[in-house]
Amino acid sequence: MPVFTLNATRHAKARLRPQADMAHAERQNHARLGLSEVDLAAADYPLFLMKHAQTGRFTLCALFALEGDRSWYMLGGGWQATYLPEALLRHPFFLAPPDDTDAVLGLAVEESSPRLHDREGVPLFGTDGQPTEATARVADHLSRHRADLDDAAGFTAALAAEGLVRPLALRLRFADGRENQVEGLYGIGAEALSGLCDEAVIRLHRAGHLRAAHVMMASAQQLYRLQQLHNAAASVALTDLAFVIRD
Repeated sequence: MPVFTLNATRHAKARLRPQADMAHAERQNHARLGLSEVDLAAADYPLFLMKHAQTGRFTLCALFALEGDRSWYMLGGGWQATYLPEALLRHPFFLAPPDDTDAVLGLAVEESSPRLHDREGVPLFGTDGQPTEATARVADHLSRHRADLDDAAGFTAALAAEGLVRPLALRLRFADGRENQVEGLYGIGAEALSGLCDEAVIRLHRAGHLRAAHVMMASAQQLYRLQQLHNAAASVALTDLAFVIRD
């Protein structure tokens, strides 16, 4: 997946075709979420936290699979969910690193994407070498998504600061007898949340984090949705799924 800084010289003839399908998302087993996405995403996906190995910070994610590196939501050639996370919709564009001063509108692009073409679609640059309105819209969209991801980072940091983050114990058992203990996911401890002092509850509520926490906790039941999706396509069924937040 080669990603290059967007510039008028390298991409002068590049055009953006409409997104025909979600094939690019088949290679993802999760996606980061912005805070504003929690309500809609929870209607389709289980929402959990992942911990960065170097920084120790937590990231809010929607899970697309419970093992492997492919999405279980991609089934029968289509994406089996009503909500598409913003992280999937921005394809094939990314925000370039802040110190990349050569990136036009701060963008980078995955050049191997079938959405890029030299004859079909909307041009990324005009004949004057300036970014088109379509490119400006992409940059604005990604900028707003970045701000939403920052809000999500504030949410997860608040959960950690209040001592609410707990590891998820998740066991999978398959029809052939294989078992898998899934590691590396975190949720919100129900007992820890109910035991918060009044001041902490008010802090979370005023920041908009208390409601998001409850929605995230309820979304854990979407793990069974993942089990259904797996069994609709797999040759070996996932016969048992057991999970608990280690409070």
